[in-house]
Amino acid sequence: MQLMDETKSDTYASAEIGPTEAIERQESYSHVLQAMQTLSPNQQEVVRLKFQHGMSYKQISEVTDLSVTNVGFLLHTALKTLREKLGETADDHSHAK
Repeated sequence: MQLMDETKSDTYASAEIGPTEAIERQESYSHVLQAMQTLSPNQQEVVRLKFQHGMSYKQISEVTDLSVTNVGFLLHTALKTLREKLGETADDHSHAK
């Protein structure tokens, strides 16, 4: 079995969806990245470890030298902030239409 690199997987995914949906996904991804930049470095790190690398709170704790409780707190506050930021972005776009 051969793994696809990110470029190939994006190409295949784009071929399966329409161009409009592909553009919307790219815009959504861009908004998430912009919102991530508003987080503190610690929050960015735990969010990436959790969602990009699929690590557990305990694993994140071991990698970052933070307590499991602190990891949970950072993730909770980061996700709350992201929801608020992304909600504002969605509201801005709905008013523009």
